[in-house]
Amino acid sequence: MTNLRTLLLLCLFAIISNSFAQTAGKTQAAVFFESAKFDLSDSSKIYLKSLTDTLKAKLKLQISISGNTDDVGDSLFNVKLSENRSREVRRFFIENGLDSTKLKIGYNGENKPMADNASDMGKQKNRRVDIAIKWEIPKPPEPKGDVKELLMLLANPVTTHCVSGKRDTVLVTERGTKLVILAHAFGDDKVCKEECITIEFKDALGKADMIFDNLTTVSNGQLLESGGMAYINAKCGKKNLRVKTPNSMFLVLPTDTLRENMKVFFGLRNAEIDPMNWNQSKKDKIWNVDDDFHKQLHDQMLADALKNRKKGCLGIGGTSKKKIAEQVKVRGDELHAQMNEEIAKKIFDNDLNYIASVSKLGWVNCDRFYNQNSTNYIVNTPANNTTASFMALKSVNSLVNGFAKDKKFQFTIPLGLSYKFVALRYEDSKPSLATMEGNTDEPSNPVTYKPYENVNDLKEAIKAYFAR
Repeated sequence: MTNLRTLLLLCLFAIISNSFAQTAGKTQAAVFFESAKFDLSDSSKIYLKSLTDTLKAKLKLQISISGNTDDVGDSLFNVKLSENRSREVRRFFIENGLDSTKLKIGYNGENKPMADNASDMGKQKNRRVDIAIKWEIPKPPEPKGDVKELLMLLANPVTTHCVSGKRDTVLVTERGTKLVILAHAFGDDKVCKEECITIEFKDALGKADMIFDNLTTVSNGQLLESGGMAYINAKCGKKNLRVKTPNSMFLVLPTDTLRENMKVFFGLRNAEIDPMNWNQSKKDKIWNVDDDFHKQLHDQMLADALKNRKKGCLGIGGTSKKKIAEQVKVRGDELHAQMNEEIAKKIFDNDLNYIASVSKLGWVNCDRFYNQNSTNYIVNTPANNTTASFMALKSVNSLVNGFAKDKKFQFTIPLGLSYKFVALRYEDSKPSLATMEGNTDEPSNPVTYKPYENVNDLKEAIKAYFAR
């Protein structure tokens, strides 16, 4: 008899344990008693203790405890006996750590047998307490934070400049990127009657800066190799302007190595922090090492002045071609004069510059397509709303962002190349950084996040990582 009871308890425990591997549901358990008794046997205590430990694991519970008896003896006595059995099980649960508010008891006496009372085995099955359990494992709370907020905080600030729309201007960043704006690039004096036009300008030459401004090198799914990026905007008061005069704005990007087939691309996002997509310009070009940019610029100025001389475009008046040509030469000399000798030499005489005409404001990229077979590469780190990731190729100035695939980061990246991986996390207003190096022919290594006190410390860590 005892062996049978033990076997029943073990079977029930196996069923309960397997059931609790789920996240929600309901199940039944039971403990059994000697005839006319309500104290728990040692085997029942062992079983209930294991069950209690399982139920305490941060579960939302509803537990119904229902006592029963066989049909031996007076029916009123059996009702009281079944009540005592229920209360004994409830007391055991509470003493072992279950919340009393989750426990509901009932008692049936001999009125709900589960087996025929005609046999001893049937009577033993009826001397029991049924335990009905409903549970739900609460979902872990979503991490607090949004990496989009971190990406906005990481963005490098623009520098603002007050320039006259009536004369040529050259702006220079700390890294040597130059913006050449010819007079009346945004139209004649009627376009902006303010004293000055506000120019917003910044560059992104390396991979750290690309990450800070959430920039990647992808054009409609195709990988690009960047020669440098810049953000340009022009305002008259609060009104955004646009480039109206052809070949009147040029971006000069310094480089260590000139690469062939570079083109001008303009960036577009669906939303402020969405990944950047680059579209090739049909109007603009990159001057290469064999081009005489200075001569072509003056030739273009002359052509535009002749074409638009009645409109006074480019600020050059007169009616004769000779007079206009003379004034174009003066304008070119003035453009040189306002630049110091070193900057002028870098713009016009240094081979290691990409010089791009810019017909549209916003993000501008000097790029070429990088054609190589790609693969979907998985990095085994969780991807959710608090995380973002980037993968930078070591041998190419290219950077791609990861996107969530089965809650992990996936990259579309060329095969057989070494990379540097960066993952950003932002939880409870605290940034953290994970880095890893590898090769796209091999599985990724695990990553570990290191927390930082503030965004500035995080930026310095990213800079140091890419400087190595």
